[in-house]
Amino acid sequence: MRNKRKYQKLSHHFSRRDFLYHGEDGAAKLRISLGLIGGLELLRSRANNRITIIKGYIDPNSINGKQFKKDYHTLGLAADIRIENVSLKDTFLLAQSIPEFKGIGINLDHDHVHVDTRKEETQYCWITDKDKTIDLNDEALAKYFPDQSHDTE
Repeated sequence: MRNKRKYQKLSHHFSRRDFLYHGEDGAAKLRISLGLIGGLELLRSRANNRITIIKGYIDPNSINGKQFKKDYHTLGLAADIRIENVSLKDTFLLAQSIPEFKGIGINLDHDHVHVDTRKEETQYCWITDKDKTIDLNDEALAKYFPDQSHDTE
């Protein structure tokens, strides 16, 4: 019999299942911020396309048997996403328009955009390319988005 609680909806377009972490022991765990869900719903409405959650919650005590350092996924504040029929670049730029998202990174190595609702006043943006994380500044903008005139402040 299916565990109905595991599939409960968190919002109109997202359910618990989208963000669950499945441990080595098979146990499903979840911690999720409703602010993150609200930001994702707003992003979905602006993109007018389905969002796939690549990675949601991560149990901080169990990643391949190793202690996982605290990050926004372990706090339930982050998701790695793709938007159906929308490029990574456009997903990234759309995510920047969502005020709830304070951390936004485009990961070229793994073909997804990271969004999080960290408690900061301003957005922090970055690009990960060839396992190197690069702060999004004017130089990085010119290299990765040469056709964009975009303010990083």
